Parts: sequence; structure tokens; C-alpha cells
Amino acid sequence: MTVEQIPVTTLAGGHRLELTVHTLRGASDGPRMVMFGGIHGDEPMGSETVRRLLDAVDPAQLSGTVVAVPVANPYAHQALTRNTPLDGVNLNRIFPGDRGGSVTEQLAAVLSGILEGADYFIDFHSGGNFATVEYAYLHDAGAEMSRAYGTSVLYRGHPYGGSATGWALEKGVRCMVSELGGGGQRIEHYLKRGVDGTLNVLRAIGMLPGDPVAPPEDQVIVDTLTTLRPAVGGTVLSDFGAARLGERVPKGTVLAKVVSPYTSEELEVITAPYEPSILVLGREHLTNVAPGDYGFMVADGATAKPADPG
Repeated sequence: MTVEQIPVTTLAGGHRLELTVHTLRGASDGPRMVMFGGIHGDEPMGSETVRRLLDAVDPAQLSGTVVAVPVANPYAHQALTRNTPLDGVNLNRIFPGDRGGSVTEQLAAVLSGILEGADYFIDFHSGGNFATVEYAYLHDAGAEMSRAYGTSVLYRGHPYGGSATGWALEKGVRCMVSELGGGGQRIEHYLKRGVDGTLNVLRAIGMLPGDPVAPPEDQVIVDTLTTLRPAVGGTVLSDFGAARLGERVPKGTVLAKVVSPYTSEELEVITAPYEPSILVLGREHLTNVAPGDYGFMVADGATAKPADPG
């Protein structure tokens, strides 16, 4: 394996911003797989999943090449923030970037160059500092990866404009987005799920030997995934944390209450909108929240379809 530092730009303080790229070349020819972790700096689970995955792959068994950027946004990673603190920009909304633009635009441009010519791409995300999530995006180009990854919920949704995945799909790359873990909950559980799932993906696409493990029998595809955002800030009290992800709850179920830590006033009640609602992102019993934060994410269980293994 080789490790390379790719220059991005020089900052006003004299620091040279670089991206660290790991290249793992297999013993035989095969596809080129690119992996990013840490596009959002408040999602370190992705970076650690990529790091562990690189240690888990035996080059002697690998067909093709794995190119991995464990930390795609170093300053956001350092600050544990979703957006780059130097310019306030969300890296996953401005691909393919601009080599003459702001820091984040230049990061996107360099990352786009790394993605050029890839056959496959996996973008590792999680739930951020206060939320835990469990699902994977399902795209027609790359569907075999999503199914093999092993989450019980697959979301057939359009990528966000300016996302790394959206740009890669336009370039003909087969893509998968992992949304797994976060919030400091069940860390080892989700890291193992991420590494094992990725190794299974590599088997499913022929980059590692052996038969892939079959997807879970209850794996479903959903087309509707709704983010429930509180309209007010305060303290969120909830009984729907990481241990309850994947549950189907009746419409109207109270998922959380937002209360004022100053006056004890109940400010807002967040309820499940679908019959039933499948919980894919939740918060622990006690967290702080700002207006518009990710509160919960739920899928419409009434329209969920069994995943097609074909």
C-alpha cells in the first residue's frame, strides 16, 4: 500500500492543506474502487471505518485497486463540524468544485480528480454528533453494493445536488452511500457493521474471493424518507435512540418532546407521520437541539418493498 499527500492549497497562516490518499493495489487486475470518509467533519465514524477497512483487506487476495481518502475534509474533521469552518461551506453540496475557489471548493476539485476513472465509489457517512443512523442509499448504478452492504433499509433516493455521489453517478461510476452510526452510540457495533459490510461488497463485485453473505431477510427498499426537524431549540427528550433503529412505530407515536431547560415549558412534540413509520435516524434520551437540526428520520413503512436480490 502506498500513502500519498496531495496538495490542495496554502492557507493565510502558511499551513499547506493536503489530502492523504491510500492506494491498495491487488495481486491481480480488476476494478478501481474509491472510498471517502469524513466529507462531513462531525461524522468521524466514516473515517475510522475506512481506516479499519484498509487494515482488513489482504492485497494478495484483492483483484483491482482500492483508493481511499479516510479524511476528506481535514479542518471540519478537526473541529467536528458538518461544514468546513474556514468558509462555512458544506463539502457535499459543491462537487465537482473549483480549483480557483474557496478552501472547500478546492477540496471538492481535488476529490473529484481522485474520483475520475473510478469503477466504484463508496461514500461513508453517519449521524453526526448527536444522532445515530442506519440505512444505505440505493442507486441503479451500484445497487449490488447497497444490497450486499447489509442494512435492513435501503433508500432509493436522488443524490443531493453537488454531492460527491451525484457527480460520480453522472460520470458513470457505480455508487453507494453508507449512513451508519454516529452520536457516540454503539461505536464498535457500527464500526464492525461498516467494515464487514464493505468486505461483503468487495466480494459481491468480485474484488475479493468468496461468496458474499446474503442480505438480511427483512431488507426493504423505501422511496420516502422524511427528516423531522424541530422548529425550536431546547432539550430533546426521547425514548427512540440507537437501539430502536429499524423499528416500525404507529402513526402519531411521540418520538420526542422539546422542552425549555430554562422554564421547563414543553415547546414542541415530534410525532411519527406514517402508518407505520420506520425509524432510521434517532437521538438518545437527552440531547440539545437547535431549530432546524436533524431530529429524526423516518421512512414510510406502508410503501416499503422487499429488496430484490437480482
